[in-house]
Amino acid sequence: MTTQLFYKLRKVIQQLDICNEHHYTAKMLPLRRDMETLLTFVRDNKVVGTQSTGNMPLKAVRNVTACFVKPPELEDSIGTHIYKVRSETDLWQLYFLHILAEVGGLVTIAPARRWRITTKGGKFLDADPLLQLSFLLTIWWYKVNWLVAYSYKGMGDNLPQFFNLFTLVSLCDLPVETRISFEQFADDLIEKSGLTWTSQVPGFASTALRGSVARMIIHVLAEFGMIEREYSEEPLGKGTASMLVSFKITQFARVLLKILADNQGT
Repeated sequence: MTTQLFYKLRKVIQQLDICNEHHYTAKMLPLRRDMETLLTFVRDNKVVGTQSTGNMPLKAVRNVTACFVKPPELEDSIGTHIYKVRSETDLWQLYFLHILAEVGGLVTIAPARRWRITTKGGKFLDADPLLQLSFLLTIWWYKVNWLVAYSYKGMGDNLPQFFNLFTLVSLCDLPVETRISFEQFADDLIEKSGLTWTSQVPGFASTALRGSVARMIIHVLAEFGMIEREYSEEPLGKGTASMLVSFKITQFARVLLKILADNQGT
């Protein structure tokens, strides 16, 4: 978090006529509260990164996620198969916060070194909730390679140039609180932005590209309180699976989209 970015965000928020309800939404959002939990945990505990990547060790993963608003399951079973979280990267709920905190300069992380909250991280903890959330969203939008949320080889190493801006324009053009077909939104964005699938696996491109839009945009923005998702149960093998069919842009999203638009080039 640069001082300049923090100043710019504060100035934009002050200029907007933001109702108390939106301030309360930001305050209560699990993503923001979990980030405060993570930073406080790092500040108050000795967390030494793993030898290979510097990621949080499993014991620390258990301890910090137990304090999240909605603690994730670290062990689950599908039929006879038992799935266990073996590293931080297996747990998107935590790893997403790690990415935002590290890229945003809130923590310093290195292999076999202690995680440390930075001076910027301390300022973040003292900031207004809407400013905190706006900062995290701005870091995701302009500083992070979104492919970290959809790391399939067929997507290549980078998204098309200005993909985030195409996405921003597309979202700003959508009506609020109106049911939007996910498939139509995804297909329009894929065509406009030039998003492509480079893998040679036949017949998989459309599904993969729509999946990338869901993972990188819809699901992430849902965590920011900007989107409400709607699912349907579709046949899959001998059972069914929940499929994303539509979504709605929330009133709260209008505030954050305005802040993103005013911070292009950050």
